[in-house]
Amino acid sequence: TLSHSLIIALASLTWLESLSETGWTSLNLYMATDPLSTPLLVLTCWLLPLMILASQNHTALEPVNRQRMYITLLTSLQIFLILAFSATEIIMFYIMFEATLIPTLVIITRWGNQTERLNAGTYFLFYTLAGSLPLLVALLLLQNSTGTLSLLTLQYSAPLQLVSYA
Repeated sequence: TLSHSLIIALASLTWLESLSETGWTSLNLYMATDPLSTPLLVLTCWLLPLMILASQNHTALEPVNRQRMYITLLTSLQIFLILAFSATEIIMFYIMFEATLIPTLVIITRWGNQTERLNAGTYFLFYTLAGSLPLLVALLLLQNSTGTLSLLTLQYSAPLQLVSYA
């Protein structure tokens, strides 16, 4: 597993050199990279092998099924982050970003070091969801006013008029 994740991390370095004239390198209709998302994708790919290496001593005493569960959670977290950072639809970014909450919450509550890890997981879930609800409302308003949430076509739509209540 570590060797596979290292191969993926090394292969992710090829994203740093590929850039098209528009700034977007399209993988398909729903996934693309740009100069902002490319470093985040590379860092995400490097995160998995580093986390596996850093947790070797902590998980060595665990049973094999718990070790597999831990690596599965880390891998699913990496997949959700890659999908979030390469999304061309803003709503797909939102859904994938929210999907990272589940493996992160399980990692915090199960493999946290201190006894307060359950409280930490509760606070993490509450504050993250409370912070993301205004983003969802803003995305729905953006969809309503522009008719699209695609980052590829949103740049060609008319700029939004800000409403001032003063």
